[in-house]
Amino acid sequence: MFKHILVPIDGSEDAWVALEQAIEFAREEEASIHVLFVADSRIIEAPYWTAAPPDEPLPAGDEKRTEMALIIGEMIARFGEKTLSEAMQRCDAAGVPCQSQYEIGPVVNVILEASSHADLLVLGRHGQGAAWAGPHLGSVFEAVVRHSRCPVLATQAEVRPILTILVAYDGSDRAKDALTIASQLALSQQRDLILLVVNDGHPDMLAIFAEAKEWLDDHHVPAKVLFEEGEPAETILRIAREEDVSLIAMGAYGHSRFLEIFFGSTVDEVIHQAIVPVLICH
Repeated sequence: MFKHILVPIDGSEDAWVALEQAIEFAREEEASIHVLFVADSRIIEAPYWTAAPPDEPLPAGDEKRTEMALIIGEMIARFGEKTLSEAMQRCDAAGVPCQSQYEIGPVVNVILEASSHADLLVLGRHGQGAAWAGPHLGSVFEAVVRHSRCPVLATQAEVRPILTILVAYDGSDRAKDALTIASQLALSQQRDLILLVVNDGHPDMLAIFAEAKEWLDDHHVPAKVLFEEGEPAETILRIAREEDVSLIAMGAYGHSRFLEIFFGSTVDEVIHQAIVPVLICH
């Protein structure tokens, strides 16, 4: 299912956790890993590390600023190559095929372009350039999760074995993808699967619940099925705690209130507050 796994890596602790989680998936799926280090062109080009506009080009003929940009670029390049080398060593030690790539450019754009060639993108939640701001995700992280061309696995602060998977299902096409992927992950490694439908007041939720149960029966997927009333994000997080799940799977776009500025609400809240990895299917 996941044969080509992309892991953007920046040397942060969360990026190493993401790589270790990706290695575990790669072992199970007999997959290869693509580690990607992106040197942010905005940092390299920002004169003297000032608060200059990020898209402002270097002034023509300003030799000192050009020299500073070259020095900064060389420093980042050395760090990037060292980081990629360590990532390759970790994959080699685990017996997982791996390729590395160093790129200079806008971080989000480069990652998204690489994701078009991957089956799964594994991403640490707190990168070197993805600080949290209250309940909101870092700009790089959020943009990648929002626009990735493949499923995104947002990892936690440590690698844990995935034993129980919770699927938050609302009948949307992306939720169906999440259910399919979660079912395959559960069946392939004999993991427990929990299907959750949250009744948030939409009139079709009972029918959606019946549809999901029928899909599980038709595909011979054993699962615990739950129909709970409440606010979607709060209910998903509560059930995840109560059932001691190891992974939450959900669609990137939802149904009913999920459609109301989806990022910044349900997905944002679940990713931010969950204590387990979250798989977002596009």
